Amino acid sequence: MSPVAERLREFRAAVGLTQREVASLCGLGKRTIIYWEMGDREIKCTKLVPLSEEYDLDFNWLILGKGSMFNDVADPAVVEPDEVDEELEEVPDPIVEPVDQQWVDTTEPLQKEQEDVLPLIQRLRRK
Repeated sequence: MSPVAERLREFRAAVGLTQREVASLCGLGKRTIIYWEMGDREIKCTKLVPLSEEYDLDFNWLILGKGSMFNDVADPAVVEPDEVDEELEEVPDPIVEPVDQQWVDTTEPLQKEQEDVLPLIQRLRRK
């Protein structure tokens, strides 16, 4: 088995894909992937581009064995926790009136449950 075939098999195992799933993603037959992994046929790297796009597979690793299996490109959808706190700062809405708390009966054992409902009522009033 060629080093490229070994790395292809290693990639499949790392992401949990079957030979059939890899073949389907690449627009190939399952037998082609089997032949590639056994070393019976030469691997056509251009056919593996969908794997790179879908799983961020690093071709330098696959072909040359250099670097890591996956590209180290930061995902723009991932936001660091500090950034989340800044983005989610609560801004008071001058249009929304606070809910009167006179309806909360503090003498009953359900006081905590009633107080938990207040934020929900405030959100509904905003709509």
